[in-house]
Amino acid sequence: MESEQWKSLLTHGNDCFKDNQWQKAEYFYSEAYDLLAFGYRNNPQCIETMMAWICSCHNLSSLYERMNKLTLSLKFLTVPHDYLKKVSESDQADNDIKLLALKGLSLTFPPILAFSKNHPICEDCVEELSNMASVSEFSKRQMH
Repeated sequence: MESEQWKSLLTHGNDCFKDNQWQKAEYFYSEAYDLLAFGYRNNPQCIETMMAWICSCHNLSSLYERMNKLTLSLKFLTVPHDYLKKVSESDQADNDIKLLALKGLSLTFPPILAFSKNHPICEDCVEELSNMASVSEFSKRQMH
């Protein structure tokens, strides 16, 4: 995958976001998301692609939050989190890929938690966030 292409798309999206050009920002972020999601699934050991994919998701989430499309905003926070969680728990993924997915989860969880503090979310989501926070805290203690 050509990194200059997704970088350019994200840069254009950021410029449009700053100028309050929501539709254009959405277009550029969505194009980057599609390109990066495909690239990451084809090469799950590439940390740069994973990080950029998470970034494109978070950019879309921020955009939708600004547009007051909160369901879509939360969706783009949970998509990478749920995917990385599945990979980290998979019996088919090798240990290097699982470790990379676990590292990615440390980037996807805090924005979900911050979103939940600013916007109401469903009861099941609140319960899952509570469970994730407990697991996250346990993991930190085990790693140190």
